[in-house]
Amino acid sequence: VSLLSGRYLISQRREKFVRAISVIAVLGVALGVAALIVVLAVMTGFDQHLQEKIIGANPHLTVRADGRLESSALLVSKIEGIEGVVGASPFVQGQALLSADKLSTGILLKGIDPDKELSVTRVEDYLISGSLDMGVDGQGVVVGSVMAQQLGLLLGSTVKVVTPQSREPRHLQVTGLFSSGMYDIDAHLALVSLTNAQKLFGMGQQVTGVGVRVEDPNQAAEIKSTIQRSLGFPYWTLTWMEQNRNLFAAIKLEKVVMFLILTLIVLVACFNIVATLLIMVTERIRDIGILQALGATRGDIRRIFTRVGMVIGGSGIFLGVVVGVALCAVLQHTQLVKLPPDIYYLDHLPALLLWQDVGVVVVAALVISWLACFYPSMRAASLKPVEALRYE
Repeated sequence: VSLLSGRYLISQRREKFVRAISVIAVLGVALGVAALIVVLAVMTGFDQHLQEKIIGANPHLTVRADGRLESSALLVSKIEGIEGVVGASPFVQGQALLSADKLSTGILLKGIDPDKELSVTRVEDYLISGSLDMGVDGQGVVVGSVMAQQLGLLLGSTVKVVTPQSREPRHLQVTGLFSSGMYDIDAHLALVSLTNAQKLFGMGQQVTGVGVRVEDPNQAAEIKSTIQRSLGFPYWTLTWMEQNRNLFAAIKLEKVVMFLILTLIVLVACFNIVATLLIMVTERIRDIGILQALGATRGDIRRIFTRVGMVIGGSGIFLGVVVGVALCAVLQHTQLVKLPPDIYYLDHLPALLLWQDVGVVVVAALVISWLACFYPSMRAASLKPVEALRYE
């Protein structure tokens, strides 16, 4: 069976048209497989890149209460004693208006303890100039790079901040600029000292919540349950996944939809395998009749043409995997495709190749190729020796 399948593939006798269709089928399958691998890698890379940005600029867990939190020092100490927690830092957060000269913009003003904040987020790694030092009197502010560009701010610039609770604008001096790589954060987040934020929002010694960093971000849900049990009412906790649930659910749905849509490319390409095998069966009617007359069973005939089709499909899959992996490697090591950061949260097209995704693509393509062989091989096996040899 294997010998005959190979001879049918490499035979040079009056089958140039069949070989041309076979080549087209191989290229079609390769194109579909390569497209699937690249798209899945890009979607995975985008998901991973977004996760890194989110958990870098935000805590893994946020502890809040019904109302404002009292005795934050005791609360932070209790949270830090829980297994799996790396650090905890209180914060004050609210909406404010920031003005510079004649320009102004709405911002998310966050008050932090600079020393403790370093154990919760990677905001220090995002600094492009200046530092998190809010000045001797705590009247400094650290702003995002996009906000600085929109308002024309530099280190040392003076800005005015107004909150719903403050009667008069407070003058602050820019002591640092950061760039997280996420447009929304860089355009709307400003950091001030914890005590200064408490004054601006009229909170006294109270805080909005406590940010928590854990050893493994993927285990945040389990540690959340531990914190909930330890603190009890009226405290409640949110993970970074819950706070961005809609965003990651949309990405996951897009990945599934793109997989299904691009699988249709492989499906369409496999119709060329059907056409190739049907033409081959038509041209090999005499050979099929002779084989049956010599004792070949219908199963033998079916396996011959199934193997021919699987070799065509397998060649396309192999070529597609090679091309797809190569393109992913290029995207991983270069910033070849630029993106507008205000729309896509990042400035270039990312790619992260997971071999389990490649495996899923290969299995799906093999199944489609096998199904494409089913009808032509059954058609060949159903021929009767007398009918096959009638006109020979």
